[in-house]
Amino acid sequence: MEEREDVKRIEAPPKRSLVWLEVTAFILLLALLTAGLVYFGRQKGAGSDRPSEAAATAEPSETSEPTAAPVPEVTPEQTPEPTPEPTAQTYSKTAIVVTGKKAVVVASREAAEELVNNAALYFKDLAGLPDNAVTALAVKVEYADAPDDDAVSYDTAFAYLTGSTTPLVFISRASYVEDTPIPHNDKIITDHYLPKGIRVVKLYGRDGIERKTYSVIYRNGVQQSVSVSDAFVVMEPVDGDIRVGIRVFPEGFTVSPAYGSSPIGAYELGIRVPMHGKVTTLYGPYDGGFHHGIDIAAAPGAQVRASARGKVVSVMERGGYGLLIEIEHENGVTTRYAELKESFVSIGQRVEAGEIIGTIAGDEFTAHLHFELRIWGTAYNPLKLMTIAGIEG
Repeated sequence: MEEREDVKRIEAPPKRSLVWLEVTAFILLLALLTAGLVYFGRQKGAGSDRPSEAAATAEPSETSEPTAAPVPEVTPEQTPEPTPEPTAQTYSKTAIVVTGKKAVVVASREAAEELVNNAALYFKDLAGLPDNAVTALAVKVEYADAPDDDAVSYDTAFAYLTGSTTPLVFISRASYVEDTPIPHNDKIITDHYLPKGIRVVKLYGRDGIERKTYSVIYRNGVQQSVSVSDAFVVMEPVDGDIRVGIRVFPEGFTVSPAYGSSPIGAYELGIRVPMHGKVTTLYGPYDGGFHHGIDIAAAPGAQVRASARGKVVSVMERGGYGLLIEIEHENGVTTRYAELKESFVSIGQRVEAGEIIGTIAGDEFTAHLHFELRIWGTAYNPLKLMTIAGIEG
């Protein structure tokens, strides 16, 4: 019996002793953790105020950035050094030396250079040079230190350098373009065919234009020479050709449809009738003057056609003609269509024979077409060329 009881004690010790040991160990571990947290918390707070001794003594690594040196505190015994005040800029007196001779001394090199530049501008303005003018010094100008010389004021130096005795020499070159008219001459020719008092301009004259380019040289703003560098004719003059009539018609002179000279230059054009109707006024002397075309009666708004192929050279209101269309053909021939209400063509337009170019103006009593045939400005009788069919005389 006794042996069995001993065995039981060894194999199964009491449970109460084992639990007590576990509780004691847990309490000790918890106490150690709490103490460690308090210690490290204090170390962290102290490190935010100043570096630790290890950090202060540690050598900087190659990759670490340099830290700023601490600013020494100023104690009552130490006072900061005063900041030195900026000193005024110093200038050295400078002489303007022209061709090796001292001309004038001013307070600084800057003033000397500015004086020379302003003198050049002064002479340019004095001559009123254009923007294309080129100005250059014709003498050698240097700047030298002159500490022992007396300097004059800026105004005094400028007055000397721009005066009549200035040693500076500025040469300016400018060019000008000038257009000169070339007069034309009008030839006045008396015409025995034209009635007296009639003046016909066969060719209008106009002046030509000659263009010259002048090269002008100035010395200190004073003109020295002028030469023509280029000259050419922009436009040739054209002499006018004016015919003045001297023919006197006898009293009671009767005009016929065949009156007038034959317009030979217009034969090959095949001039057509511009519109059908009755000829109310013939070509020739009329009412103390001269009628340069024919009038064809028409209804208001009737269509007007081109008499031959050509180019429109005029569409305009022209005095007694009213609205006028003028067409230029070959051989110096032109036809005129006047007393129109409206035009269907414009200047520069090419038209074919028979093409509608406009309509008739006026009312049922006054509506008519005034038609002219001219060769180099002289009016001829259109009836000598037009197909008579459709024209009532």
